[in-house]
Amino acid sequence: MIDKTEDQSNLFYEIFIKGQDYKDVLSKKELWKLIAEKLNGEFKIKQTVSRDINTLILEIPYKNQLVILTESDTRPLKSEINMDLIEPFEFSISWEGGIEKIMKIFGSQDIQIGDQAFDKKYFIQSNNSQRTTTILSELKELILKHKIYTINLHQEKSEQHKLLITKDRNSNTVEEIIGLIELNFRLIDFLVPKN
Repeated sequence: MIDKTEDQSNLFYEIFIKGQDYKDVLSKKELWKLIAEKLNGEFKIKQTVSRDINTLILEIPYKNQLVILTESDTRPLKSEINMDLIEPFEFSISWEGGIEKIMKIFGSQDIQIGDQAFDKKYFIQSNNSQRTTTILSELKELILKHKIYTINLHQEKSEQHKLLITKDRNSNTVEEIIGLIELNFRLIDFLVPKN
């Protein structure tokens, strides 16, 4: 016999304790394993000490760089690369919302790349607008197709650069996740000096 009190308690825990942003990422485990096999990567699952939050981690090597994808029960799909760049190049693109519109009113830079659909959707800042425009002009279709929220390249105190890309929580297909990985590969091609 099913204990309805326990079922109701679990439902309460899922919705209210963990919050409405909770999504069980373990349902994507086989998908991430398949991508790791296809791209010669390494797949891991990390859990909190209490085992109530899971994080999927996928590490994909590409041209002496390591693309690290993560998604947890409470955090969106992200990719991260730490890289050594010759120049102090930085840029940030994000979906244009209320905060970005206010920033523009107060004079914050918003680079336009000359594509109406892209320029309307994204707020772009950089310390080298010409280089940023060149890169984004080449990658705009991929960014729009895969509904990327943010791309941020910044130099850390260690002098190393960190590239972070954030996507949505609804990426459930091989094509979507490989699209994000491909975007990382293309950015590496643009950013990392060829040996």
